[in-house]
Amino acid sequence: MKRSAFGAIDLLIGFVIISFIFLISINAFKGMSSLKIDKSTVNEQSVQEHVDETVNEIEQMRRQTINYNKQILQENY
Repeated sequence: MKRSAFGAIDLLIGFVIISFIFLISINAFKGMSSLKIDKSTVNEQSVQEHVDETVNEIEQMRRQTINYNKQILQENY
């Protein structure tokens, strides 16, 4: 009775083929990554400046809201 099964050589050949395909696909996807973690182009100073500007805008809007509410209260009384 003859059995059809994978032998050790068939498994090794399959492993080599899958490894080869995996290596090719990894090299293809290296340039397509949008994260660019290794060579980050983000300037830390510009990020800090952006955060500072945003915080200043929020503080300014808060002060304007407080002033507006004070004016409304003064006009009502």
